[in-house]
Formats: sequence, C-alpha cells, structure tokens
Amino acid sequence: MNNTQQHILIVPPLDKSEACIVTGCKESLEKLGHKVSVFNTEAWVPVCSALQNLPVTLAHQDALGSQGMELISGAVVAVVESQHIDIVLGFPQSPLTSSSREKMQARGIVTVCWMTEEYASFPYWRKAIECCDVVATIQHEPFISELSVLGHVPVYLPFAAKSACCTPVVTHTAAEGMIAVLGDASDEMANALSSHTGRGMVLWGDGWEKYEQLVPYYQGKLQSLTRSERKALYRDAAIIVNIHSTDVGTGDSVNMETFAIASCGGFQLVDKRTLMEGMFSYDELVMFESAEELSELLTEFIDDRNARLEYARNAQKLVLAKHTYEQRMESLLQAIAEAIK
Repeated sequence: MNNTQQHILIVPPLDKSEACIVTGCKESLEKLGHKVSVFNTEAWVPVCSALQNLPVTLAHQDALGSQGMELISGAVVAVVESQHIDIVLGFPQSPLTSSSREKMQARGIVTVCWMTEEYASFPYWRKAIECCDVVATIQHEPFISELSVLGHVPVYLPFAAKSACCTPVVTHTAAEGMIAVLGDASDEMANALSSHTGRGMVLWGDGWEKYEQLVPYYQGKLQSLTRSERKALYRDAAIIVNIHSTDVGTGDSVNMETFAIASCGGFQLVDKRTLMEGMFSYDELVMFESAEELSELLTEFIDDRNARLEYARNAQKLVLAKHTYEQRMESLLQAIAEAIK
C-alpha cells in the first residue's frame, strides 16, 4: 500500500472481548499515519439485551436477534458511507453481516476480519469472514491455504504486545515469591500446582473452584481482571503460569497473554504451542509440555530470581523488537494493498 492516508473504521465486538486489541490497532494505525475511527458498539448493547430478554418464543427471539444484528450492521454501513471510510476492520464477533460487507465491497471499501479465534473452536467462522477481502489469522497452515481457496487474501497475524505497556525489568517487589496462574483448570494441572501453594499462589480462570485444596487461592475468571490489574500482576509476580488450554501440548496459536506478560517484564512458564517455534526461543520463554514438567520448573525457578529476570529481559526485548501492534498493522496493510491491486 502506498503512503496515502487511509480512513479506517474499526468495528469492535459487542462483548468488549477485543478491547485491548482494538486499542492496539487504533494507536498503531494512527502512528503509521492513518485516520482511525472506532464504531461505538457499546451503545448498542442495551438494544441487544432488550431483544434477548423479551418474553417470546425461541423462534421469535432468533428472528429478532437476526434483525437486530442487521440493524447494527446497517448502522456501520451508514457510518462508512457518511464518513468516507476506505477500510473496515472487524473481528469474529463484530456486528457485521455478510450482506452489509457485500454492500461495502460493492462501493470499493476494503473489508477485513482479524480472526482472533481458533477456527476449530469457532464453528461459525465461515459466516464471520464471508464477503471479507482480507482475513488475518492467529493460526497458520492449513488455515491460510483454506482461506485462499475461499477467495480471501490471507495474512498470518499473531497477537502482539503494546509497547506502551513496557515496564523496566528490575525487581519483583510487590509479590516476591508469588505464583500467578492464568488459564482453565484440569485434574493434571490441579495436582501439579497443589504442592506449590505454600509459596503463595493466585489463580484466575474457569474450574479451579472445583478443587478443594485450591479454593483459598482462586480469584475468579480471567476476564474479571482489568488491563491495569493484569499489568501490575505481570510486573510483580515471581512466576506467571500461562496456560493456553486444558489440553497441554496441543493447539497452535499463541495467546495474547504470552506477549502481554513479556512486554510488562514478567517471567512466565507457558505451555508450548507449535507456532512458538520461530517466534520465541528458549532464551526468552520457558515452555512446558506436561503438568509434571510444569511442577519441576516451578521448583527450579521459584528461588532463582536472577534467572527469572534474565528471561524476562530477553522476552521483553524480543517482543518490543518483533511483536508489537505497529508491526502487525504494517503486515495487515501490506495484505490490504495486495487485495486492492
């Protein structure tokens, strides 16, 4: 894409699930010289809630839900036309219907979806990207090839770090010795973590309350943490255990927290994902492939503050050099340029 300024409209999901990503995209695109607007999906939440809570049959509720989504998506089109938008960037749960994207395409507006979901766990992914010119994805092959076959311009776009969250890696003072666990529970993980609770532990995620020995340390769902609370936790905890899924050793995409923890200067033990290879090395991340290995690593690192700080510095240096939203948006803009040739 040439250096001509583009007017880009970002359409967030209705549930605020991508709030941090939306902010990262907006700030980075603006730094790259583009004009960026954000559609106010939050203003439509009461409408959706009202439709969902009507005393009507399920069939009526489904019909009204579809009509409501078309209304919101139509509002996006109206904003696009009124504000002379060049590019519309949405996400899997954004209120954008295929008919509205088709209308925008017909007017020469580039439609983009950043697939921030793993398609295997998101059964409606084909509908979410229908009539999109460009589809960015946190996954790689074979999904990239499938997107090409479907007629989209695909681009591999992993999650990223916000450079503004960078915190100097010096000491872990506020919670020295504390182990923070992020992710959902499993029997294997619960057993592995139980022997380490004496060092101080906090757990966020789903399912930990089922394990009696861990109930005193359970804090709630991960979504209950604000971004500022997460930043403080990542900076201050001795070890952050970053669990992508309950099925350790499977899956490929690297979650958002891997980059966020690194940018904040935290030390993390993370379950290995296939796409980490080539993205991080063993000098920046300590990866585990089983619950037993995690337990061994906790024992190894909990008293080795110097080693933790070295890993944290290396990880922060890497993400700020190679994995920021600015770099991700440059890759996205290159894919958009390919789509409009």
